[in-house]
Amino acid sequence: MCFKFSPRCSICFLSIRAYVHGMAASPNDPQQRLQAVFAELTPELQRAARWVSRHPAEVGLWSMRRQAQALSVSPATMLRLARAAGYPSYDSFRAPFQQALTTGGDSLRQKAAKLQAAGPRNNRFAHDALSELQSGAVQSVRALNTPAQFDAAAQTMLGARLVGFLGSRSSFGTAFQMRYAYQLVQRNGVLLDGCGSTLHEQADLLGAGDALVVVSQSPYATQTIRAARDIAARGAAVIALTDDALSPLALNARHVLLFRTEGGQVGSGRKGPGSFFHTMAGPLALAEHLVARCAVAGGKEILNRLDEVELRMRDELTYGSPPAKRG
Repeated sequence: MCFKFSPRCSICFLSIRAYVHGMAASPNDPQQRLQAVFAELTPELQRAARWVSRHPAEVGLWSMRRQAQALSVSPATMLRLARAAGYPSYDSFRAPFQQALTTGGDSLRQKAAKLQAAGPRNNRFAHDALSELQSGAVQSVRALNTPAQFDAAAQTMLGARLVGFLGSRSSFGTAFQMRYAYQLVQRNGVLLDGCGSTLHEQADLLGAGDALVVVSQSPYATQTIRAARDIAARGAAVIALTDDALSPLALNARHVLLFRTEGGQVGSGRKGPGSFFHTMAGPLALAEHLVARCAVAGGKEILNRLDEVELRMRDELTYGSPPAKRG
């Protein structure tokens, strides 16, 4: 699913997850429902959905009429938005936002404190909870994306002059791994690692005819958002690997491929954190799927490239051999 909005909306949705982090994704999560129906909404309702994402506190605190005035639409538009998301009234749509304002979300320290408070006797619970989150994140890659979406993104990468890979902070490892796997089958991969505070200069490499694969999840790194926006403005095709169809990375992306984080998993019978930090299993699984599709779609050229790489690694003794068994 791909969304293209005006440059004025390039910072939309930046604060929604940080501010309403306590709104755990569930069947009653209006953000998840709006994501599911966003492509089918009218332009006016899409604008209202974007406003809701940018102003979670106002949704929880203001009346429907005041929100409509701020958006310059009629109150009936806000009611239609609520009904499009499956709510019988705007009050029921607003209720999760109001709850989030009162409950808030756990900080990293709070999550770690909960794990410590559980004590050694509950180690099995924490182990199972984290394993469940990791498994759900991996399974979400198949559930949220079609083979056709992967193939379309792979064709964009294979047809590009240069393919940049960008991920900051916790997402850097995924970007590095993806570029490493991609360079085994193609020569045109470039890691935008920002070494020496040169991310802006590295981003200048990409323009029309190029592609950028960008990875991020909530909370979204500011430098990643800015770099992806600037690269898209120069005409490069952006492929966003992210956790939300309404994330800031999706705004200017030609392709949006989704994974689900622990904040977006529904139906779990477990409560409490599996770890103090979000799992990276989802983005890594998504990256592996996409590189695999590139290998499939690349034909004979990919096979020749792999022959070349494997021969070079053998000649350079890239990997050590296991010790010989003694008779």
